[in-house]
Amino acid sequence: MQLQNDETLIAEVRPERALLKKWFFTKGITAAFIGGFFTFWAFSFFGGFIFQTGDGFRLGAVLAVPIGIIVLICAHIYTRFLLKTYIYAITDKRVNFQGGILRYADRSVQYDRITNVEKSKTFFERLIGIEGIWVHTAGVSGKQSKAEIVFEGLMDA
Repeated sequence: MQLQNDETLIAEVRPERALLKKWFFTKGITAAFIGGFFTFWAFSFFGGFIFQTGDGFRLGAVLAVPIGIIVLICAHIYTRFLLKTYIYAITDKRVNFQGGILRYADRSVQYDRITNVEKSKTFFERLIGIEGIWVHTAGVSGKQSKAEIVFEGLMDA
């Protein structure tokens, strides 16, 4: 993050490692299930055409679990590296989020554009002791506003 003229950095925070537990269940297991399902579907549907036998269903069922496990491991490795890229910054003029691997984002919201700041915890976040801060800006033409910036995985938000 580049500081603007006469801007002062108040705080720079990174998410806690406990966020990996949340991402394991919300991103990792979901990705593993989808990977295993598509493996099963592809071999069941296309296996008979490719191998010229009726064993596509059986091969899909056998390969779905190992492919799901491989996808789960890859998702976990990806989220470990993703966590290291997240930086939340608060200055005297704006809040900023930067981070990402496949899709890098550097988002800033100046204080005069902020309409609401929400501090929330899901049930699982309460169990592992983290919370998030959602910074909202004005919605577009009466639609429900979604958070412009989300600070995930904070211990003492």
